[in-house]
This record gives sequence, structure tokens and C-alpha cells, in this order.
Amino acid sequence: MDRSGKEKEERIMDKVGRCPICGGKTSVKAVDVTENVEKRLVLIRKVQAEVCLQCGERMYSEGTMRKLDSLLQRVREGSAKPKKETKVEVYALTQ
Repeated sequence: MDRSGKEKEERIMDKVGRCPICGGKTSVKAVDVTENVEKRLVLIRKVQAEVCLQCGERMYSEGTMRKLDSLLQRVREGSAKPKKETKVEVYALTQ
């Protein structure tokens, strides 16, 4: 995305300001997104989102969603290479 596109996306996100779920104030933050892709847990770091300071609801711009969808498609196809791989411990509350 060129600089003007990024600035436009940031201005759009700054204008929202209120959570559509609870009405709380929002703030633009970099968040981590986890997805299950073909029985694998995938972590995507530093995703720009507007986050409600009251309930935690996350809202992503259309451009960010396109980038996430594209990356997840490449992960499914095997053409995206992870920056790092980490062992994850898995627990269950029930048996």
C-alpha cells in the first residue's frame, strides 16, 4: 500500500472512535491474530486494529482484512514462510 493509502486507512479508523457493540471508546493498536489453518495454530503479529477500550472488540479496516485473507491463503497453499516456529502447549479443561 502506498503512503497515501495507508494515511487514508488510518484516518478512516481514527474517525470511528466508538465501539458498535458497547459504545465504548476505541483506540488503534497493533494486535496479534490467531487462526486455525488446516489443524495448525497460526499467529499473525502486529495487525492494525481499532480496539474497544471497554469490551475489547476488534475492528479491522477493509485493507487489513484483504491482507489477512491473502496471507492466510498463502499459508494454506504453503507459499508463505513463517518468521519463526514455536512449540505450543495444549491443555483441556475436560477429559
